[in-house]
Amino acid sequence: MPATLARQLSDADNQGIRLTSAALTEPATPAEAFAVQRETLSLNGWLTGGYKVAIRPDGSSVSAPMAHITHASTSGTAGFERPAVDALEVEICFVLGKDLAPGSTAYTRETLLDHVAAIYSGIEFLGHRLDDGSKTPALLFLADRLGNAGYVLGEELPAKVIEPGQAYPLSITINGDTVFTGPGKHPNDDPVAAFLLFANTLTEPVAKGRIITTGSLCGAIPTPARAAIAISGFTTLTVTAASTRED
Repeated sequence: MPATLARQLSDADNQGIRLTSAALTEPATPAEAFAVQRETLSLNGWLTGGYKVAIRPDGSSVSAPMAHITHASTSGTAGFERPAVDALEVEICFVLGKDLAPGSTAYTRETLLDHVAAIYSGIEFLGHRLDDGSKTPALLFLADRLGNAGYVLGEELPAKVIEPGQAYPLSITINGDTVFTGPGKHPNDDPVAAFLLFANTLTEPVAKGRIITTGSLCGAIPTPARAAIAISGFTTLTVTAASTRED
């Protein structure tokens, strides 16, 4: 089943179409869903540039590989295009300066951050391959890489941005219209929390240079097929995003 579902999701990704969730076979276990993620990337020869990580309502870790990562220019501009681009999330991410390996001793906040080379702002783009999007049954949504379409790495940020309990000045415009005015808030109240849980549930190493992104400061904001996006506040970033999907 993992190979079949991976092929279906891969075709939907490349064609910019949505599949009917009810017609697909949901993975039986998280391990099976993770296997579908890996197979989808393998089918396309896509390299894992990083991971999006989160904490489930039951307190467990959930993650998905990100394959399409673009770095903004030194002036803070970037372009992003995929067959399906449905929404954006402004986030804070970590770039690993050391390999992150499963350990016999649990990572603490301090030992984990010792593996981080830099902290950046970023935009995660969502591109749903499933008709119910994030409302899809949990293991099927996990198999679809949690809806990830790609990521734009923004500007380097000072370490103080990851202190717990912050509200982030944030304004987002799309095609000249203001779609979000802060404050932005991290869903876990702490950008490190989901990263730490992810690190302490690793079964395979994550290589130096990979990006770990940890949750939206603004929720998921829908984007039109052509979107000129301007981010200001705690970070400054300008991105032109495009979807080639017809619907």
